[in-house]
Amino acid sequence: MRSSIAARTGAVVTATALALTLGVGSASAADPKSTAAKAAPTQKHVSKFHLKSGVITQHTRSGVYGDVLLKGPGKVKSIKTEVRINGVRKGTVKLYTGSYKKSRSGKIKGGGVDLPRRWGAGAVVLGPTTFTYSNGATTVDQKKSNRFYIRRDVKTLKSNNTALVIKRTNKKVTFKVQRVSIVKPSSGKYVSAGSVKLQYKSSTGKWKTKKTIKLNSKGNGTYKRTTSAKQRYRIHVSKTDTRVQFRTRPSGRI
Repeated sequence: MRSSIAARTGAVVTATALALTLGVGSASAADPKSTAAKAAPTQKHVSKFHLKSGVITQHTRSGVYGDVLLKGPGKVKSIKTEVRINGVRKGTVKLYTGSYKKSRSGKIKGGGVDLPRRWGAGAVVLGPTTFTYSNGATTVDQKKSNRFYIRRDVKTLKSNNTALVIKRTNKKVTFKVQRVSIVKPSSGKYVSAGSVKLQYKSSTGKWKTKKTIKLNSKGNGTYKRTTSAKQRYRIHVSKTDTRVQFRTRPSGRI
C-alpha cells in the first residue's frame, strides 16, 4: 500500500483589544478572551485512525487497510506507529495515510500498515505514532487506533479446491474432508486445521452441526453415516479472534 503524505499548514491568529478604564489610573490592554484562543495545532497528529481487520497468509507481511488521516502543520518525511497484539508490544511499522476504498473488482486502497507474519494473530491496536519531519525533528502523537484483528487464513490445499466430497451408496453416506489447513505464522506453512464441523441444512433453513470431524496431520478426515434422508451439507470452521471463517458451498440434496 502506498499513499502520499499531505502536509497542511496552519496559521496562528491572535487578537488583542485595547480596553480603556475610566476614572483614576492608566489604560489596560489585556482582554484574556481574545488572546490566541483559536490557535492552530503546533504539530502533526492523526485525526482519523480506523482500520479493517486483516488476514495472515504465507507472505512475510500482511497488509491491513483503513482510514488514516492527518492534520496539523509541517512537512513529514516518515511516520511510524507502535503495534500491540493481544496487549503485547511487538514493535513499530511504517504507517501509510489515505482513505479506505474498495472497488467493484475487489481492489483495496487506503491507509494502514503491513504487519510481519511472525508477530502472530489476535487483537491489534496501533499507536502512539512518531512523525519525523524534513528538518529531522520528531513529534509523538499518543492517539490509539480502533481495535481490529489479524487472523490466520484457513483453506483447502487440494489442487481442485474441493474441501468436501460426499458419496452415497443406498443408505450409506461417506463424507471425506480434504486437506483443510490453517497457516502457521512462524513459518508461513499451512498445517492441519485440526477439525471441522459437518453441517446440514434443516427444514427451517438453518445450518445445524451433525458431526465434528477430526483431521489428521494432512488436514484429511472421514465420517460415515446411515440415513435415507436426503439433505444439503457443508463443512464449516468458525471465525475467532485468531482465525478466519471457512466454509464450503452447500451441496445438492444427497
